[in-house]
Amino acid sequence: MHYSYKYRVKISDLWQASMYYAYSSYMGVVNVVCIVASIVLIISRWKGSSDIFRTVMVLFLLLFTVIQPFVIYMKAATSLKSGCPELELAFSRAGVTIISDGRKQDVGWKSVLRIVKKPTILIVYLTDGSGYILRNSVLKETRGGLYDFVNKMIAER
Repeated sequence: MHYSYKYRVKISDLWQASMYYAYSSYMGVVNVVCIVASIVLIISRWKGSSDIFRTVMVLFLLLFTVIQPFVIYMKAATSLKSGCPELELAFSRAGVTIISDGRKQDVGWKSVLRIVKKPTILIVYLTDGSGYILRNSVLKETRGGLYDFVNKMIAER
């Protein structure tokens, strides 16, 4: 089998991956608990609270629902400040071929750590700490096949 994708990395791709990571870790549990707690606090204490306390409660809610996602977005934008690179990824039995900015890199399956499936993206992690994001709009109908193929190749290494 051979899978080949050519696409331009977008800020929203990095933001999505970072948000999935943030809400899939212990930080995500803390975020959800704080969001729920702030909503319960606002509902239960709104009537008897002073304007300052109401402001603090709303800011606490906004911290986890608006401010944190915005900060993560800005980090993604900073990561791509030099522009949105075009990537070409090709997956074959020999490994993964990565072409970016005219440079070609062949990576064997022993260097592929894992593939992670999220609702709107697949993330391929390499042992050197790098990773590649493939969004559903790029994968189209090959999403399931690529995911199964990469897992099979990782298991066979």
